[in-house]
Amino acid sequence: MTSRRRGTLVSTLLLVAANVLIPVAILTFATGFFPYKPLLPGLAQYSTLPTDYGDPPEPPFDRLVFMVVDALRR
Repeated sequence: MTSRRRGTLVSTLLLVAANVLIPVAILTFATGFFPYKPLLPGLAQYSTLPTDYGDPPEPPFDRLVFMVVDALRR
C-alpha cells in the first residue's frame, strides 16, 4: 500500500511541476518570439502643423486581411 501511495505522490508532484512549467515556457517563448521594441518619438506621427509636405497621403488599402492556412493532412 505504501508503494501505491508513493507512486500517487510522485505522480501528483510531477503533474504540479508540469503545470507550473507550462506558463514559464509560454512566457519564455513569447519574450523571445515577440521582443520588446521601444518606440522612437516622432517617427510614426504625421505632423498636423502647416508644413511644406501638405496633407497626409491616403492609405493604399482600406482593409487588412490576416489569413491562416492549415495544410496539415490526416
